[in-house]
Amino acid sequence: MARSERGASAVEFAIVFPILFLVIAGIVDFGRAYFYQIQLANAAREGARAAVIGTLTTTQIQDRAKAGVGGIPAADLSFPGMVTCGTTNASVTVQASFQWLIMGPAIRMVGGTWGAGNVLSSTAVVKCP
Repeated sequence: MARSERGASAVEFAIVFPILFLVIAGIVDFGRAYFYQIQLANAAREGARAAVIGTLTTTQIQDRAKAGVGGIPAADLSFPGMVTCGTTNASVTVQASFQWLIMGPAIRMVGGTWGAGNVLSSTAVVKCP
């Protein structure tokens, strides 16, 4: 190996590593966001199924929806829209705030604002009997 090529691999690694890190971090963060979305869909579906019963109160429907969430803390959930059975279909909307662990701070380091204040939402509608 020539004397002028001694640090070439270290320089190449220093150039490629940040890009590789951001790709892996993006995969992890987007996987977390997808997991949150699936859990919110499960909670909304469970809440809508409870709303079809018609004898449950709003608090009981929200408790059933919170029980349908596996990996999101119940304190992070909000229920902006809920329609119980009447003349229309029953629907439940569930929301939760989502924090980007790696991608948000990484984008802010380069001056961007992506990832601040994200709210994920899911709505389930069930036909009343």
